[in-house]
Amino acid sequence: MTTSTPGPAAATAAAATAAGAAPGTAAPFGPRPVFPTAAGKPSFELAGQEVTVTDGLLHCRAHGKQVCADCSADFSTQNFIARQLGANRMALPPPNPQMEQTIQRLKTEGNELFRAQCHFEAAQKYTEALNVAAQRPLWDPSAAIIEETTVLMSNRAACLLALEHAPEAYWDAEVVTRLKRGWSKGHFRMGRALMDLGRCDQAAMEFRIGASLDASARDIRTALEKAEEYV
Repeated sequence: MTTSTPGPAAATAAAATAAGAAPGTAAPFGPRPVFPTAAGKPSFELAGQEVTVTDGLLHCRAHGKQVCADCSADFSTQNFIARQLGANRMALPPPNPQMEQTIQRLKTEGNELFRAQCHFEAAQKYTEALNVAAQRPLWDPSAAIIEETTVLMSNRAACLLALEHAPEAYWDAEVVTRLKRGWSKGHFRMGRALMDLGRCDQAAMEFRIGASLDASARDIRTALEKAEEYV
């Protein structure tokens, strides 16, 4: 059974309704929040863009709409941020708790499946969690997103290694090490993938980096010793 997860538009729409927006519908976008503008407010055009600004909100120039299918324009997110900043004295809205709970639930389910050695199913759960994380709105803290993404991709890389999909595991580990260079586990996953790809010298280098970041990690030291036997 597949559980549907609210996307960024749904999360924005729910928050925008609480902020005083009216629901708006325009194909192909579906429901989007549309904010009222105060009467008599002047409008001006943004230079070089088909956009007008009225009462601090963006509209398409041709039709004066915040969401316009004819112009393929959807300013609902930008306008929500503008109204939210005004209402909260320039403070950004907090992260969506429902989204965080969904990601955590999927990660926990993936961990349980991994411990049961159901590696394919666990990888699917981590992928679902990553898909939800990718829908986080623009204003969520980047540090939290990086932490969330690196853990999920590292876990998925472990599944892919167990499934003998070394190339895919390598790319997940590559992203992890780029996002979180000081995390030993990312370099360990990278080294494991490189070993399976027959790149023992590069694997040894990754294991050395991992060992330097966490001297107490026995699994990294053991992997390094094995890689050095082939170098």
